Formats: sequence, structure tokens, C-alpha cells
Amino acid sequence: MATLFQKALQKIVDVLIEENIDYMIVGGFAVSYHNRARTTNDIDMVIRILPEKVGGILKHFPLWEPYEASFQDDIRRGIVFSIVEYEFGMRYDFMPFQDTEYGRAAFEWRQKVTYFSVECFMASEEDLVISKIKWHNISPSDKQVEDIQFLLTTENLDLDYIKGWVNKLNLKTDGLLG
Repeated sequence: MATLFQKALQKIVDVLIEENIDYMIVGGFAVSYHNRARTTNDIDMVIRILPEKVGGILKHFPLWEPYEASFQDDIRRGIVFSIVEYEFGMRYDFMPFQDTEYGRAAFEWRQKVTYFSVECFMASEEDLVISKIKWHNISPSDKQVEDIQFLLTTENLDLDYIKGWVNKLNLKTDGLLG
């Protein structure tokens, strides 16, 4: 029997494929894929989307269709918009793709994986570390630090890639990278 996480993940992946929207899963859900036991009630994802394509997502979530103009504005402004799937009790956080050198690199490094029996695109462990450091710079939290410390134990992690982007992005690491 499928879990609620599996059903929620399958639904959003199916929607994004059907609507031809490129994506990668990030955040706590992605960290959980890498075997760090942690609780999360959302699936964070970076999506490559034009504002006029939001309706394609919303037609699969009819309760949210009245918010289309607001979500389109969020995309134009480059800020997150969220949809709650009440059937599964899951929130989907959509982060518009940032067309920067790093944004393009992170998409190149994403990995096609199978999680909860669902084939999907997941941010690389290296980019999860970078992302967690970025968030820690914005709003320091123990959860971010714990995720970073866990991800840094990964075998074959490309620390040169991480350190290179941390330096290019001018991020403070507070000693997390040694």
C-alpha cells in the first residue's frame, strides 16, 4: 500500500511531467532521500516555469485556481508559492528557477532517482549543502546545521564543487566546511 508521501510525490511528479515543467526536489524532503531521518510535511522544489504556465499546475489542484494571478506574480518576482494537497496533507513549495550561473549548474548536477518507488529529479548532495548554507546565511537554524553536517559525511562528496560555489556566492560557512 502506498504511503501518503509516496502518493503526494507521485502526484506532483506526474503533474510536472504532464505540464512539461522541469524541476528538482530540494530541502528537507531531498535530505530525507539521502537517509537522514527527519520530519517534513512539505516537498520543496525548484521549477523552471513561466508565469503563464501556472494554470497548468493549478488545473490539477482546483481549489487553488483562484490564486493563479497571485502565483504568477510570485514567479515574476522570483518568490516561492505554495499549494496544499489536502488529500495527502502535503504542502508543495514551488521555488522559481533562478537563471544564474549557479542555478544552471545546480540543474546540471541534479540526479534522476527513485524515491518511495517514484522516479524523480533530486538535487545533488553537493547542491543541498550549498542550499542549506545559503539558507543558514539568511536565517540560522540548528536544523540547517544538522542537515549540512549529515550531508558532509557522504562518501565521494565533491568538496571542491561546494567550496567553489560557496566562495563564488560569497557565503559564510561558520566553519561548517572545516
